[in-house]
Amino acid sequence: MQPENNHPSQLTPNLVTPAFRALFDPADPASLRCFAVLDGHAAGRIFTDYPDQPTWGVVQEAAFSSLYLGGDVKQTPLHQLIAHLRQEGEVLIGLWMEDPRWSFLPSTPDFSGYTLEFIDRDADQSLPEVPAGCELRRLDQSLIKEILGRNLLIHMYGSVQVALKWGYGLCLTRNGEILCETFAGPIGNGVIEIGVETHPHHIRKGYGALTCAHLILEMEQQGYQTYWNCAKQIQASIALAHKLGYRNEKEYRLLAWSKNKTR
Repeated sequence: MQPENNHPSQLTPNLVTPAFRALFDPADPASLRCFAVLDGHAAGRIFTDYPDQPTWGVVQEAAFSSLYLGGDVKQTPLHQLIAHLRQEGEVLIGLWMEDPRWSFLPSTPDFSGYTLEFIDRDADQSLPEVPAGCELRRLDQSLIKEILGRNLLIHMYGSVQVALKWGYGLCLTRNGEILCETFAGPIGNGVIEIGVETHPHHIRKGYGALTCAHLILEMEQQGYQTYWNCAKQIQASIALAHKLGYRNEKEYRLLAWSKNKTR
């Protein structure tokens, strides 16, 4: 038996073995983000006790700072790792309500809430027509300079170039103006996440549903299963998910610990 290692090592994706990858459960909430980091398709950090013979692993994805727990994670090193990461920024953990790992997470989080995820989708959805004078354009180097979600994509992937390599975006435009932007990514285990942002002057015109519907169909035609995730209190996002054909939402609890303030 190996002694407990309270000082985790950090891995790069090229050092992730199939055995290490197998420590993480694809059924965990939003797990595609974890596997995207493990596969080197999204930015993040990977920690373990023993790189050669790991018994546990922790992944932090960069976009939202969420942690994913794999294997036999011990309470002491996990608390130490969270405390270390909080020196740099916020730390989030989302688990199903019945998950036994709640018992060894740090107490008194700064935030506790609930999130919904949607995977099952009714494929028999009519595809909205693009309004006259508008066009759907593939997100590229020129358009990415104009989108509202540019900083999030850079944070998620590390660079614009990597975002365009591993993700796929569509923009609804009119006379060169972006009305709505959608993005598919990251990808993990054949599942791809869908995000959308309608520009403030063009909300409540159906542009989000239209642009997402075209993007989702294209992803499904490429063989991906699409995924939708939103906070439980964001009713507009939930309504849009239902409009796009997503059914059977699953609820999980999300805790967050804020960045430690230095004196």
